[in-house]
Amino acid sequence: MSSLKCPKCSSPLETVSYQGITVERCRACAGIWFERCDIEQLKAIKGSETLDIGQSQTNPSDDRSQPYCSCPHCREAMMQMLDIDQYAIWYEKCLKCQGVWLDAGEFTQYKQNFSSKGLLHRVRLALGL
Repeated sequence: MSSLKCPKCSSPLETVSYQGITVERCRACAGIWFERCDIEQLKAIKGSETLDIGQSQTNPSDDRSQPYCSCPHCREAMMQMLDIDQYAIWYEKCLKCQGVWLDAGEFTQYKQNFSSKGLLHRVRLALGL
């Protein structure tokens, strides 16, 4: 088990791996902490959404109600970011270490935002490509 704590509920994070890439997942709320480039690598790997064992419980706009949370790695304040495409996902990113926090269910949605039915596919359709 990791010594890191969840930035949302302060529960312990556990280390889980998928094809050699390690992330930290909250044992209570099932949110996931991704180190620097891990989220980009995992979104490209088929089946990696199995790391996301939780269901999204909130409306995407509800995530903004918690104005501050600190990075589980370096304890710096994280910035809220918005990924908008098929699903609007508010997530947190540490500007110091570049880690990303996604709440339960959001990694699956994040991956779907980059699937062939995501933004790029819709832009190509609109342009007739």
